Amino acid sequence: MGLVALVTAGAAFLLFSHNSAQTALEETCRALRQQGFKIDLAEFDFSTSPELRARATALTKADRGGPPFHPDESARRAGLVQDRLDLMSVVGSNAALLVWKQAKLPPRPDSYYWLPRKRFEEDLWPELREILNEDRAGLDRACEAALSGPIRFDLAASRGTAMSLPHLVALRNLAPLLGTRATLELHDGNQDAAWTNLLACTRLITAWDPELYEVSHMVQFVCADFAYIVTWQALQSGGWADDRLALLQREWEAVDFFHGLPETEAFARACAADSCQSDRREPLGPSFFLRELFRSPLNAWHGFTQHWSQIWYRHHGSYEDERALLLYYRDRELQVRRALQCATWSEMRPLPGATNMVPILVPLQSGYQTRVVSTLDRMAMQLRIMSQGQSLLGLAAGAEARRRILIAAIALERYRGRHGSYPKALQELVPELLQSTPIDFMDGKPLRYRLAADGHFVLYSVGLNCLDDGGTLHRRERRESSGGLLPAGPQQATHLVWPRPASTAEIQAQ
Repeated sequence: MGLVALVTAGAAFLLFSHNSAQTALEETCRALRQQGFKIDLAEFDFSTSPELRARATALTKADRGGPPFHPDESARRAGLVQDRLDLMSVVGSNAALLVWKQAKLPPRPDSYYWLPRKRFEEDLWPELREILNEDRAGLDRACEAALSGPIRFDLAASRGTAMSLPHLVALRNLAPLLGTRATLELHDGNQDAAWTNLLACTRLITAWDPELYEVSHMVQFVCADFAYIVTWQALQSGGWADDRLALLQREWEAVDFFHGLPETEAFARACAADSCQSDRREPLGPSFFLRELFRSPLNAWHGFTQHWSQIWYRHHGSYEDERALLLYYRDRELQVRRALQCATWSEMRPLPGATNMVPILVPLQSGYQTRVVSTLDRMAMQLRIMSQGQSLLGLAAGAEARRRILIAAIALERYRGRHGSYPKALQELVPELLQSTPIDFMDGKPLRYRLAADGHFVLYSVGLNCLDDGGTLHRRERRESSGGLLPAGPQQATHLVWPRPASTAEIQAQ
């Protein structure tokens, strides 16, 4: 009788009492809307035109060229290529190996899956050619699609955190396949084919407008890192026409790695609110306390208290959590917008959330762990693993520094093509090839540049630590794969270096 009375009183209280948490949430929503913040998934549209959808299909289904079809064929080939081939093999302190120039190419010594076979144990070129020829038609279609216009993917923004993103894995796999094919074409002396693959690999970054998801930006940064080292290999071959280099320079000048980052936080805010609302719409699980009432009053009491805490959270605590999440992502968006007003990483990194990912701290009511917050925490943990604990702003800063190095390096190659040698200083590129002296995004000073004794040059950024150690090229250590989305490849280097090609004597000595 006592339990029945409690249930009756509790139901009456929930039905007729004023829900202060819901009222506070409604007031917060009105205030955010008045301030111009987006809080609803209906305010986002990721749909595309038929032309863009057709282009996206060619890019994401490049592995469907020939029977038998395996959904993960592209991932398998990309994994084999990246496992066997190191396109930035460090030689000495500031030089790297010209892979395409090697007559015979042994597999990288730290290959995880390398099983010596008589056919390939001394020369990797035949195996790479075999891997890339497995679906030549599919890669050709992907090249054509990448070169034909802007890249966007048709997605259902209304699904929020449940939105499917299969194209990210496809792009992550396509970049190393196209880049490796460009290197192989250089080795075979086919510069035109190498150019096609290099430009297509570049446009996976420069023509793609990533959707407003943190992991989408991360994949773009990973692809940019790979394009960086492929471009280094390609430019060392020389003989490139100036109009081709000018086109490549314009591609990198047009991309903005910081574009969309504030809107990414806004979309995350709308996703969090939608998850809370969906959680409230889910039916509660059955309660067994009435069935246990006469058999075991103690068990009935425990069942009642547990069920009551869920009901209480549904009607009060979830509103408080939704409000807290809205304010959290409002603050994140404001922090990102403030960071993007900075001209350099050295100005940006002292700001909150610039160097480390900010944890989602939401007050949980009655000790009840809501499914919404659990999902968001799990997603944040996955992002921390994929980014090795680095913030999205830090990853964007690294990509921006590489972009500026690439632009300067291409301009230097154009200068050599016109004048027969590299300039003594970067200022000589202005105004013929650049509008201003290339600046290091990390510290706001000109990119470090010096000529080597052999006529080549070393160009570098000081990196995220903003400390200049003379342009030492650190060996790129391997790391474990992050669920197949980000590569089991190099870590972010402390310094971002455009090295000189290693000499034959340096290669033999190492």
